[in-house]
Amino acid sequence: MKLTRPLLVMFLLPLGVAMAAPMPTAQEPLTLMQTLERAVGGNVDLRRERVTIQIADAGLLRAQGQFDFVFTGSLSFQRSTTPPLTAEDIASGFTNDLGFDFGLQRNLETGGSVRFSLQNDLFNTNSRFQCGTPTGAPSTCNYYNAVLGLNFTHPLLQGFGAEVTQANVRRQRIQKDMALLNRQMRAANVLRDVITTYWELAYSTRNLEIRRSAVELAQEQLRITKAQIEVGRLAPVDAAAVEQAIGARMQDVVVSEQELFFRTMDLRRLLGAPSDPSQPPFAAVELPTASPRDVDVASEVSRALETNPQLRSIKMGLQLTQIDIQTASETVRPRLDFVGNVGSRGRKSNYADTLSQTVGLDDMTWSAALNLQMPIENRTGKGSVWAAQLGAEGARLDAGMLELDIRDRVIRLASNVSTASRRVELSKQTVGFAQQNLEAEKARFSVGRSTNNEVLRLQQGLKEAEIQVVRSTVDLLNSEAQLSAITTEVLDRYGVVLKGL
Repeated sequence: MKLTRPLLVMFLLPLGVAMAAPMPTAQEPLTLMQTLERAVGGNVDLRRERVTIQIADAGLLRAQGQFDFVFTGSLSFQRSTTPPLTAEDIASGFTNDLGFDFGLQRNLETGGSVRFSLQNDLFNTNSRFQCGTPTGAPSTCNYYNAVLGLNFTHPLLQGFGAEVTQANVRRQRIQKDMALLNRQMRAANVLRDVITTYWELAYSTRNLEIRRSAVELAQEQLRITKAQIEVGRLAPVDAAAVEQAIGARMQDVVVSEQELFFRTMDLRRLLGAPSDPSQPPFAAVELPTASPRDVDVASEVSRALETNPQLRSIKMGLQLTQIDIQTASETVRPRLDFVGNVGSRGRKSNYADTLSQTVGLDDMTWSAALNLQMPIENRTGKGSVWAAQLGAEGARLDAGMLELDIRDRVIRLASNVSTASRRVELSKQTVGFAQQNLEAEKARFSVGRSTNNEVLRLQQGLKEAEIQVVRSTVDLLNSEAQLSAITTEVLDRYGVVLKGL
């Protein structure tokens, strides 16, 4: 998986991302693009998905290996003796047998197997019968026995056909495709989490700035109050209300600093980096800005049901259940196998002559057989079919439940986008009104027609309104990110390319 920078920049611009002023040295500035790049390389979930894909590849390779050519070989030695019944027993004596068996075999895609082999035995025997001397004393002789053969076995009922034999290969291919879809869904969800966490970091960054500016406003009001106390227009007690407001607002700053630290920990976890209290907290360079918009709910629902990788993976899993049903159905049928052998034999006292006789096909042998196996009750096969059918029904129910969940999530998120869009517009208007009220109240205070409490109250109202603008904007951006993750549009929007899709 890789991140293409031009696509990321192109899709950031429509969101109206604005660049903030440089962060203090006590914070580590971070852009959204930098965050995504670090997440692509370090996120533990994404790295785990890469391993899952490799496991699926290994499973497919293992399944294909059932059709590999297999070389077989054996070397054996055997000694046998036959005690004499009488002094003239021509069958008595001993025989030493040194033999080897080399072969090449392969399972067939249609369900059978074939094996080509060469067997050879060197016999060292002491027997009048084996050495061709039926009369006289036992003698020792050597001779070779070679067999060149072809063995063919194939089912005729149960296990017949490529659909059955290659069921495991097809199953592994489907599981590989499902793993790719699951990785696509996981990648979309990780990007969603990274983006929403970044915007929450941006909210905490901006919230801290606003809280600090609230302290500065109160400190400026304290300076004005002290100046008026010095000229006798206000009493010294009038400064107490401002001092109280400064203390309360500094507490808000401390809480906001902690929230920024916690958001930093959340982001570090998504980036695959360990939390470290000695490291400075992150500060979002890009402040959240977004334009209100409407969502075509019907269109979003339809697109989500069509493109959601998780739903596509579950529906693809239905193909696995069909393979299970087909494989289980095979066990209900009787097993009837054809077994055939054809070969040539050679038997000489000289190995070269033996091999020449064998290869020359001078003495052909062959055999054919049908082997039948038919369970009477066959409860195993029937139970397997029943279990596979129930598994298919369960998978269909899972797919239906996920469709309902996707519909519900899209509709809710579309409502969130609409609501957040209205909140953005209304909160911006509130900021304008709060600014006007504060300026008017400050003017009344300067001529002695207002109090510190009123000025401080309107200051705080202005800052709360500014925070609401940031909060509603972050909620809008987060809802849009969550909505685009359901269809994995978030991957294209930020230029993330997944290999293998």
